[in-house]
Amino acid sequence: MVIPHDARENSFSFKIPILLVYALIGITLFSALVVGSSLVYSSILSRRLVHYHNALAKNREQKEVIDSFSKETQKVHAVISELVAEDNELRKLLGLKSWKTKVALSSDMDKFSGKSEKISHNLKIADLQLSEREKSLDELKSWVKTVRTRYVSTPSRWPISGRIVSRFGYRVYPWRGFHTGLDISGRYGAPVRATANGVVSFAGWKRGYGRTLMIDHGHGTSTLYAHASGLAVKSGQHIKKGQVICYVGNTGYTTGPHLHYEVRKAGRPVNPVSYLNLNILTASRIWRR
Repeated sequence: MVIPHDARENSFSFKIPILLVYALIGITLFSALVVGSSLVYSSILSRRLVHYHNALAKNREQKEVIDSFSKETQKVHAVISELVAEDNELRKLLGLKSWKTKVALSSDMDKFSGKSEKISHNLKIADLQLSEREKSLDELKSWVKTVRTRYVSTPSRWPISGRIVSRFGYRVYPWRGFHTGLDISGRYGAPVRATANGVVSFAGWKRGYGRTLMIDHGHGTSTLYAHASGLAVKSGQHIKKGQVICYVGNTGYTTGPHLHYEVRKAGRPVNPVSYLNLNILTASRIWRR
């Protein structure tokens, strides 16, 4: 019922069915519920979309990092391969056996489900290979130290500057038989120098050799210098490589002034030619043989 403020106006009334009221209330509540649900769902969906985009961006970053690690891992293995090649080349020069690695990349890479697992596996392999390189380097350092120490006691130079007039081996002139050293021409009285560090084991006269000097260099190696006109050192004296030890002469069985030079291993003469101008690398290979 509607009653006007002015009493002169007529009042009027109308009826609303209760079902219509219930329907309107129901529609209102339903609309509020739908709107509220839509707002909540939209909010949740918006947050999920934000998380999704963030996850995509993070995945892209991780993929870039993984790809970068994969490339770096490949570079590491390439560098290790180069190190192995250079290591074995140096070993070959020094007369050492090539290093055979006990670690290798697995050929069955399908067992790894992800790229990151493959990278992790490859990095472990690289770490093991680098450990091997460290052991190989220690072995090389040790051998080089041995080589440097031993080289100074290894005959590795010419005792005098001259021409070889009679070589090692069988000969028919001037005397028939096996020649146990090299005859090197030189002017009478020219200084003869030690070809390696050592100790004088003999200084005196030997039949056929004339005035003779023998030096023990250790490791079963010795040298002999014969037909000298005079000696500059005495028995038991320590000698340095390049030191003057005697002088060219023609004592003993000779046809003229020259130096008879021998290199002996375990007391047996060997060809001295392989010891002339010997460098540290060729010396290393001789010792390994």
